Amino acid sequence: MTVSRSLAWVLLLTTLVGSSLIRQLHEFIPEWTPLPWPIRSPLYAFLVILFLMVALGTSRRSSPGSDAAGGRVRIAMLSPLLLAMVYEKVLSITLYEALLDHTVRIPWMRDHLDAWIHVVIGAGMILAVLLLVPLMRGVSLSDFTQPARLRSGVYLQMIALIVTYGLLSGLANLVSGSENRVTLLFSTGVPAVLLLFGHGLRAMSEEFYYRGLLQRELSTLMKSFGIRSRRSGQALAIALISLGFGIEHFRFGAPLAESYKGFAYAMALGFLFGYLLVLTGNVFFCGLVHATNNFVNAGVMPRLGTIDRLVVLPPDTFLYVYLVTVFVLVFMLYAVSRGKLRQIFLPDSKPAVHA
Repeated sequence: MTVSRSLAWVLLLTTLVGSSLIRQLHEFIPEWTPLPWPIRSPLYAFLVILFLMVALGTSRRSSPGSDAAGGRVRIAMLSPLLLAMVYEKVLSITLYEALLDHTVRIPWMRDHLDAWIHVVIGAGMILAVLLLVPLMRGVSLSDFTQPARLRSGVYLQMIALIVTYGLLSGLANLVSGSENRVTLLFSTGVPAVLLLFGHGLRAMSEEFYYRGLLQRELSTLMKSFGIRSRRSGQALAIALISLGFGIEHFRFGAPLAESYKGFAYAMALGFLFGYLLVLTGNVFFCGLVHATNNFVNAGVMPRLGTIDRLVVLPPDTFLYVYLVTVFVLVFMLYAVSRGKLRQIFLPDSKPAVHA
């Protein structure tokens, strides 16, 4: 079964916006789903997987090269992406809710509920990615687990943090004077450790889902939507996934200015993370950058302060310098056309061809 490209765009945009609103709508209409969670969660999962199996089976029987014949798009080719957009949100209003209901009954978990919420959501998103990756055309499990990418992500993160702390500590010492020596202040204790784990897991899972799964798959499908240029297709895929990411972070019920600020900030980060993925091919590194952003906002990132624990720089200053450092570092490495450094830090990129 095929549809026109214009209808395919309508399906894509409707699913993108609708899926991004599911979680917020559920917060305001908690009984909107007709079945209790023990039934609806497995039922939704079964229906989604059954539909995908039928669609993919039809796709395999289709003649090769017919994806965009005559300016039309096969539903079987498009359905995995559309259902991937919805499936994780379905988990969020079924499985997550059930797990959190049990979590609040355990005293030790209830005392650190904010951290466990992030753990549950992060684990659920990773589960969704594992279930959906085998159905995608442009994504494979090796995109998430290749050792070279994991190593390069750690190296890049370490360099970015060292440069950021070095620049800011030098500036802070220069401003505060020799009598107020600047040092690092660490958050300690069980709550800080749990917040680090929870925010880190959720950040990594969001990058796996939004950038590693949705953005990569959408980039692969852009030619079928009529976008012939590879760069244009990547840019449009980044923009669309960033739009969905921003909508999901719109704060319904909050003051309007705060809601728009959350939307704009999340969408801007989506663009940054999306282009990081294009430049490095490393969704693990995108997850580390995302996690650092979350750590700063949660107040668990090491801060610069005096010995009497007086913080000398606001968290936003660290975050902005860190993000700028990340992108300057990546663009500098990307500009290198030859040598082993490029292979170590950007294992997926190809050297420039010189005449």
